Amino acid sequence: MVYNFTLRVSTPNVAIRSSGTFWRHNMSIVQSIYSENAKRIPVTENRRIRGTISLRKSLYERRRSGITPVIGEFKRSSPSGFRIQDGMDKVKYFRKLEEMKVAGISVLTEPKYFLGSYLDITEAQSLGLPILAKDFISNEQMVISAYNSGADAILLILDFLSASQIRNLSNLASRMDMESLVEFHDPRFLVNYVPCDSCMLGYNRRNLITMKIEDNTMGIIDMIHIIPGPKILESGLKYGSIEPYLEREFDGFLIGTSLLESQEARR
Repeated sequence: MVYNFTLRVSTPNVAIRSSGTFWRHNMSIVQSIYSENAKRIPVTENRRIRGTISLRKSLYERRRSGITPVIGEFKRSSPSGFRIQDGMDKVKYFRKLEEMKVAGISVLTEPKYFLGSYLDITEAQSLGLPILAKDFISNEQMVISAYNSGADAILLILDFLSASQIRNLSNLASRMDMESLVEFHDPRFLVNYVPCDSCMLGYNRRNLITMKIEDNTMGIIDMIHIIPGPKILESGLKYGSIEPYLEREFDGFLIGTSLLESQEARR
């Protein structure tokens, strides 16, 4: 099924608060991404080659099998300083992630600062793994574009979106049989999170204003352990080196740079 839409732009208030230092350059990057979302070219044609696959279920299945539930990421670039190696074979990398028995694949689709593309999601569908469309989603157009490209889940960021935006966009995703990874860095925004059957809660250790890792994992564990549903830890993680206490507290781990730079994933 192809979804068409009437675009209703909901640009978030990006006057972001942070306990860290304000870096005006990176603040402008965040503002720019959100403010330009309405200009993004939507995906209106049907690129799906299969139905949706549950990322939540895949995470739990890996854990039950005794496998660390990893979401492996593909990105070309990042304002934090990462840039993919020239000549890296994307399809080969996707297949290697499948061989490594990851629970799912995260694909950066933001084009300007991360050099992403919805086509990367479409190409990853052949693996049969759930795909997370990782982007600065703020309107219905972007949810629908993710679905039409072949995504199984979307990313929503509590630090930048209002409670009503989170609710409306996650509800839209759920109606399309997609799930939502609802992420936060600043715990003050947790008040806007409402658990649901199609939601996962993510703690991003990277401050998206400073683009630096600001790790408060132990304090966050105390805050979120009573919240129902899967919990995902993101940023600054190394594949194969997840601490046992983290495996007890989190249901999945989103790993990008260390996988993309590892010999294991690229050979």
